[in-house]
Amino acid sequence: MFFNKSKLTGNDYNECVARGNCAISPEIRSIQEIILLFTHQLAFYELMHEEHNISYYENKDTIIESVVTLISTAEYTHEQLLEIVSKIYSKLLYSRKEYLNFCTENNIKCNDIKLSFKLSPEMTLNEIIRSGEKVFLEKYKKISLQQKNIQDILIIIVKSLCTNLLKLKEFNKFDDSAYKDILRALNCLNYRRISSIKLQNITNQLTEDDIKLVILLSEAQSAKFGHIIQTEVSLSSSPGKAILVSGSNLQNLYDILKLTENIGIDVYTHSDLMIAHAFEKFKQFPHLKGHFGSCFSNCIVDFATFPGAILLTKNTFPNIDYLYRGKLFSAENMSPKGVLQIKNNDFTALIEASLNSKGFTKGREMPALTVGYEEKNLDIKLDNICSRFNNNEIKHLIIIGMSDYTGTQDEYFKKLHKLMKPDTYVITFSHHSSVRENELFINLVSNLPSVYNVMNKIFKKIDITSDRLAFFLTKCDPGGVSNMINLHNAGAKQIFLSQCPSYVINPNIQSLLKNLYGIIPTTTPQIDLDKIYKS
Repeated sequence: MFFNKSKLTGNDYNECVARGNCAISPEIRSIQEIILLFTHQLAFYELMHEEHNISYYENKDTIIESVVTLISTAEYTHEQLLEIVSKIYSKLLYSRKEYLNFCTENNIKCNDIKLSFKLSPEMTLNEIIRSGEKVFLEKYKKISLQQKNIQDILIIIVKSLCTNLLKLKEFNKFDDSAYKDILRALNCLNYRRISSIKLQNITNQLTEDDIKLVILLSEAQSAKFGHIIQTEVSLSSSPGKAILVSGSNLQNLYDILKLTENIGIDVYTHSDLMIAHAFEKFKQFPHLKGHFGSCFSNCIVDFATFPGAILLTKNTFPNIDYLYRGKLFSAENMSPKGVLQIKNNDFTALIEASLNSKGFTKGREMPALTVGYEEKNLDIKLDNICSRFNNNEIKHLIIIGMSDYTGTQDEYFKKLHKLMKPDTYVITFSHHSSVRENELFINLVSNLPSVYNVMNKIFKKIDITSDRLAFFLTKCDPGGVSNMINLHNAGAKQIFLSQCPSYVINPNIQSLLKNLYGIIPTTTPQIDLDKIYKS
């Protein structure tokens, strides 16, 4: 889980830091190992089913959701975790039985695998956790540290793909080839004697699949919600009843806006959904009032102070059990304790909770923010920048990617901006300097498909392999790791990664990213600029 950080407070306020639970506990790590074990074993039988045309991709939802569950395991109660583990295990047993029966009936030699851990109905979660610890220790005793770390990177990329496949499902789309590559990647974890080179090749293929999914997401977003337009987003609030929609699920937001037309409820976005204001289709709703809160993901303070009902969509599950007030809802398949689950897209309870809530009494005035871009104007600016770069008028071009918005990052990039030479230009999707002339700021929040569209425009005009081109990636999540590897494989020479908290990407993984993919950990602005200018 990627805990919340405040963009506006100027420090590294972070809920997991405040509560002292940033690190993944040994118990949660053990459960993750069990979930991963059952998932990659289930992937084996899914591939066997597909090969023999028994039941084509019958378990795809279970596998994809199980992988995504690994990102937010810490948010569930013990009872929910037991339910998740039991569900995957029952699917595994049924899939294995179906395959073995097919082989017996057709007199075919089966390629079975040993189930290294068996779950019984009598087992408690504590017993499962202890078994998970044993599985974890046995697993890594027989492979090298480098193989373990490469496996961990592979799993990170699989998480990114599964997250993007779930997002595609919001648009009733899917990609079978990417899913099959996920199955092959998971299945390789069933075999200890797989080489590091093969693991790395599989990882590279997965990152290519991930970019393909991002392109599909971009096309689906545009088809459903129209094109991006430069828009002023209000951060103010107005008197009245209200619903807050947090996370990244544009379809959930659209559904809520349709359901609340003309009934006296205002709707506010939160977190990554700020980008919705820039899409054409959302401009038809006058009751989409603006964006609420100073935090850009999972901010408990915002949830506690919002005076209405709150819908949590993908990637918005913080530790919120102590905030249970009957105002937190989710349409996901499983919700953390304290969150009321919406089923069959029936948002009646959410709307009723909003009508019964206090709502904003006075509202408050705050400055607006600009998101999106005018395409023709952006194309003119990019043409000019790329032409100046190709003519050597701009000596160095730095591209800063989407951000986690920590205070430490803000300070780093403020210093970086001050120390840059006048012939250095910055294209940034996050941290920017309001006083710097040689800079183009494009605020697309954290909407990767929209960012990819802009990056694609840039790479049609300049050579990604140029020594004078540098990238700073600042978002420590599975998608960020996938993007870094893709940049490296495309020939990018200088890729910098902000120092990620160890509870997000551990130091061994960061070290391997440096050794295998040339990803450079940021140090100080001056030292990092010296590396860029020496190229």
